[in-house]
Amino acid sequence: MTDRLAGTVLTLPGASAAELLAAPFDVVWVDLEHGALGRLDAQEMILGAQAAGTAAFVRLPADAHRLMTVALDAGADGVVLADVRDPATAARAVSRVAHPPEGTRGWGPRRVALRGRLKDRVLPRPAVWAQIESVEGVACVEQIAGVPGVDALIVGTADLSFSMGTPLDSCAPAMLEAMEAVRAACARAGVAYGLAGALDAAPATAVAGAAILIHSTDARLCANAVDAAAVWLRTITDPDSEAISS
Repeated sequence: MTDRLAGTVLTLPGASAAELLAAPFDVVWVDLEHGALGRLDAQEMILGAQAAGTAAFVRLPADAHRLMTVALDAGADGVVLADVRDPATAARAVSRVAHPPEGTRGWGPRRVALRGRLKDRVLPRPAVWAQIESVEGVACVEQIAGVPGVDALIVGTADLSFSMGTPLDSCAPAMLEAMEAVRAACARAGVAYGLAGALDAAPATAVAGAAILIHSTDARLCANAVDAAAVWLRTITDPDSEAISS
């Protein structure tokens, strides 16, 4: 992967909202780890994001194998495995997202199989991104990066900062050391390195070398824009304000 991918996390349900919010980005992931979303929500959000020409991933717990299959059958371009702490967890997930003989995923003739009316029944291999969000994950990062079928390691900056004992401080020395360990492991394994979180607070040294940047969430981006608009409206000089107040 040579081009940097820019994206965000989708938490607001609805195909129209997903299309609108995904349009400026290269990739988004639908959050089934923290978001209060269901399977149908996820499918509609995948549809909306892809309608905008944006790759749509689904983030979910690394052991939620049945939900991975549902998301992929709904047409997701890949999965993001939250909080991977050991290579065995990543390997099991990779097996569950691939059809035999490469894996154990069952054949489900849902949207992904019918979209474009595939004639040869050969589906593209879904991408698998593993999030490193704990001290344990950093300790095993070399082995996780080396799992066949893992395409990228994404540092979850918020959860990792709590695990490192430096809550929400991406600039702490321990955090910088951990992020560099992940970046170096990715380079040696030939997989992509990425960051996810409030990246406006991330130091340049952490962003350097990142092929994937997932910034904030749709809800937070919308809230920031609405807050800024409200502040702006209240600061506009109104030549008739004195007449109105009198």
